[in-house]
Amino acid sequence: MGFLSKLFGINKTSKINQSKPTTEIAVRNTSIRSEKTTLQVHPDIQDLLWIGDGKYKNYFPTPSKKNVFEANGFSFTISFGVEDEPSLLLLRLPITMTTEAVERPPYYPTYEGLTPKQRGVYWKLLENPYNSAIDIGYVFILYYGLERYLLTDKYEKAINVILKLRDVHSNKSFQTYTANAIILTCLSRQRADIVQRFLASLDKEHEFKFSPNLFLLCKYALGLPLTATDVMRMAKSFEFTKDNYIKKHPDLFLKVLSMNIVEQYKMDAIPWEKLLSITDFKKLPTEETPIFANMSIWDKTIPVKSLLTSFKLKKNIYDLLEKTHEDVKRQLSEMKKAGMGKSEDNSSPTNKEPKESLTFDQDLERKLLSVYDLARNYSLEQHFASISLQDFYYKYRNLDHCYLDKCIYYCKDDISKLDEIQKQYVEEERKRILSRSLLTPTERQQKLSEIKPFLGSIPAFKRLAIIYEKEKDYESAISVCDQAILYYSSVNMQVLIKEFDQRRQRIMDRRA
Repeated sequence: MGFLSKLFGINKTSKINQSKPTTEIAVRNTSIRSEKTTLQVHPDIQDLLWIGDGKYKNYFPTPSKKNVFEANGFSFTISFGVEDEPSLLLLRLPITMTTEAVERPPYYPTYEGLTPKQRGVYWKLLENPYNSAIDIGYVFILYYGLERYLLTDKYEKAINVILKLRDVHSNKSFQTYTANAIILTCLSRQRADIVQRFLASLDKEHEFKFSPNLFLLCKYALGLPLTATDVMRMAKSFEFTKDNYIKKHPDLFLKVLSMNIVEQYKMDAIPWEKLLSITDFKKLPTEETPIFANMSIWDKTIPVKSLLTSFKLKKNIYDLLEKTHEDVKRQLSEMKKAGMGKSEDNSSPTNKEPKESLTFDQDLERKLLSVYDLARNYSLEQHFASISLQDFYYKYRNLDHCYLDKCIYYCKDDISKLDEIQKQYVEEERKRILSRSLLTPTERQQKLSEIKPFLGSIPAFKRLAIIYEKEKDYESAISVCDQAILYYSSVNMQVLIKEFDQRRQRIMDRRA
């Protein structure tokens, strides 16, 4: 297990400074009854829901309560009572079951904040949480509650459900938050066995959409060597950008890479002792990593060793990829000279269906523009509509430069409205709190004073920086990074401040 006992541990239980979990949820049958219909609950989550009223009530928050987690030198505090649990089921609220199209839930959704029809959709999710057709916003509401259960003695059962949710819900943000929560929960609870189960669950491409640093941390902590597939999939993380052969000839590249690993390391995978010693690991800097998506418990990040800052690690892997790139290039040239063309490479496009040429989708453009225009009086909704337009036009950037210009336009437009978005978001939060009749004046005032700003990431910053850097317009790219750093500093999003600070430095180095 190597470093296993020093990081994740080998015990089945852990000593964590936290209070006993709240009363177990009392859903013993497979349903909860509302006024007019029986609402079914999937067996997997019957005792993983939080209920705020009625005979099944199991949520009794304690204001300003804090739990301190400590494990092998890591220490972080989780605060409770600042916000209500967003997944909290209030059975007195009306629910409308409908077959009509229902508006998607807002950003940072809560059960209480849903409309009756949206609650109907959410209960359909509770009946089958593995229905991939249901909007990811509803899945996040359920997931918020599962995160809170990670802080109780039901954490392992919650992780089992989260693993199954990851399998069917491919949203990148969902994959990132769930991976972070599982890995860092296992770190705090010393559960190496669950980390191994998590790694074994990664059998679909979308399930790898989370921090490459945390993936490497798991591998390192468990003493699991890096495979050729790991190295090839994470090539960009090691700053290897010559990916044309990886994309066009993946089978050949993997074959040659595997041979090079055996030749260099005398094994079919790369052992960590050849890449990073324990002493090297201890000297690595840390990066702040968010633990939870749930706004009511997320107020801290955890410092995690940044493996990808190791020059020795990155250089070894980069050199290996560079050699493989040159070997593949030579093999393809030799095959061509021998008259074999690309037929010997079973990954060659000649053995695949012809790639469909990209055709501009005018119908989709009209729909996206219509959604954007309809949201002109609601900045936050227009923000998400703008992201869709940015993605849409960027897809067609190689067809005509005008589409890249349109992408740039909507990126800049979105950034110009960030102050307006923040004001509108805070005002809506204020109205939501004032509308809650069950709060006492003191509670209402406290919640008003604790309103946080809109904390979503702004894809337009990264997209613009990438576009300008590719065009070698380094001054504009640096300016975008400065804007991003200033904005994220204003809302105290430290992880993204660091990301753009590092991006800025890299661009300055390239400019020089």
